[in-house]
Amino acid sequence: MPAVKTHTSDLAVRLIDEAGRLLAEEGVAALSLRRLAAASGTSTMAVYTLYGDKQGLLHAMHRAGFERLGDALRAAAAAHADPLDALVALGHAYRETALANPHLYGLMFGAAVPGFVPDETGRAMADAAYKPLVEGVRRCLDAGQMGGTPAERIALHLWSVSHGMVSLELAGHLAAPDPAAAYVEALVYAGLPFLV
Repeated sequence: MPAVKTHTSDLAVRLIDEAGRLLAEEGVAALSLRRLAAASGTSTMAVYTLYGDKQGLLHAMHRAGFERLGDALRAAAAAHADPLDALVALGHAYRETALANPHLYGLMFGAAVPGFVPDETGRAMADAAYKPLVEGVRRCLDAGQMGGTPAERIALHLWSVSHGMVSLELAGHLAAPDPAAAYVEALVYAGLPFLV
């Protein structure tokens, strides 16, 4: 175990991002630990020491994506005292995080690696990343700024619209001259039925 400590967290982040780039640009066949080590300027042993094998690397990538998303959403929510402002900030943070980490989104939400199943830790991190949205909607309901169905159902609706728009944008299928404006417009329309 002491060998792991010789590798910095910077290296771990670099490996995650480079692995995500290889996966997103060239597919799962291009993602070998040897190729990852060469592309990252480190030894194959360092990659094996940090992740064990390819499955370990994939689990680390999945967790890192949701950790980044959860951190961004929690920070966005905490930056605003007004519940509705915080909810809007969550929507912006979701898109910004996706655009900053497009190389991980295919593994987080799609079928970038056929047969990949997140482990228990990964599933827990995904659930934790979603909670700020549910809590944000609940704050709006408690403040009387939103009304209607339970917070969980409203959050699912808002997330579906947000995620759909981001997925279209990441895939290059969002036919809009200004993707940011189209995203905001979609979120406004998604939230309107619940505003009071």
